[in-house]
Amino acid sequence: MNQSSFRANGLFFLVLLLLVQGCGRKEKKAEKQPETKPAGISNILFFLETSASMGGYLKGETNFKVTVSELVTKLNQVAPVEVWTIAGKPQPFAGGYNQFVVNLATTPLANERSSELHRIFKQVGEKAKGNTVAMLVSDCILSFPDAEIKKNPEINRQNAESVLKSQINDQFAALKKQGISATVFAYSSGFNGTYYDYQNNKHKLTGESRPFYVWVIGKQELVADLNQKLNELLITKPAKQLDFGASGALKQYDLFFSLNKKGDWRAEKAGLSELTVKPSKPAEFAVGVNLGGLPTYAQAEDYVKKNLAVTSPNATVKLVNVQKKEKVPTERIKERELKLLNQNTHVLTFRVENLYDEKADVAIKLPVRFDDWYATGWSTMDDRTPASRLNKTFALVHLMNGVKEAYQSSTNDFLVLNLTLEK
Repeated sequence: MNQSSFRANGLFFLVLLLLVQGCGRKEKKAEKQPETKPAGISNILFFLETSASMGGYLKGETNFKVTVSELVTKLNQVAPVEVWTIAGKPQPFAGGYNQFVVNLATTPLANERSSELHRIFKQVGEKAKGNTVAMLVSDCILSFPDAEIKKNPEINRQNAESVLKSQINDQFAALKKQGISATVFAYSSGFNGTYYDYQNNKHKLTGESRPFYVWVIGKQELVADLNQKLNELLITKPAKQLDFGASGALKQYDLFFSLNKKGDWRAEKAGLSELTVKPSKPAEFAVGVNLGGLPTYAQAEDYVKKNLAVTSPNATVKLVNVQKKEKVPTERIKERELKLLNQNTHVLTFRVENLYDEKADVAIKLPVRFDDWYATGWSTMDDRTPASRLNKTFALVHLMNGVKEAYQSSTNDFLVLNLTLEK
């Protein structure tokens, strides 16, 4: 082989080596890292209050035992369940959730001294960290300690609103600061045993219907996810439900460029431009919003229609329709817009009837509202007779108002959207 051939061959192999290395580098660079999915519920801590006042729910055939057994079993299909009992101090149940279900039917569990409810909520709330959801089953009767009732038998009635409500409010305000939300489910059950009225007098009940409550406490998105799954899984449904949110208002939206469009305008990042409008020829536009993290009742179309507030000092803008994603016709929607639709839960359509200036700011708000079922039919301030306590909980109105006021304020909104309209 002559020298020139040798150099040519050497150059060929050098180029080939560089190409191979280059391809290797490109392949390595092109490798995609596995996508990290949003973390869900890691585990569920299930607390059963076991003060003596709960004993009557566990004797005989009661809806309480049916409900709690089903709850624990179905919860374990969502995430691993750890069972705890709580009165004075939380205690892990050593036998696992299957043994707990057996013990509900065979073993007296509720035999501890009563504990102040705000302390129980504090201890349960402290467990709702990270991706853990904590749950509490309780009769939710607000009461001062036994020693205080002995000194003044009327202390519970006299000071439930001023003292006990404030203690509950303080505890849930602390949870809200940590981004922790809560949901309460209300049930009723036959009660066979000793009932203690607000003066700590004993009443022997046989099958009398008594309320009890299941609280779900954790990060708002985890609580919303668990509530949805329970709604699908449970056969024994709660009679009532109330959700308390903790996170700030939702501010993200997607402006559709053709869906439900009427009139002349262009879609921009911040709103509408090149808008031509007058009362005789209004324009309409639609936005997509994801309300999946809101309480179930706040996702209802009627709720949004009734409570959504639209304000603009330089324009006349009205909400004309609310559609859940599943109800939006998709036959004529382009692929790009279909992607926007699929990442939202609702479509809100608005009508612009007038634009009084070259540019107008529009604020769209969905304020937080809470149902008041607990005040109208589930609460009593005198539980000494069967008629006055039937299916009612002493001072429940003060407990629930304490929680509600911790989460609700005049500036508390589920949704706050801002956009502009421009000629």
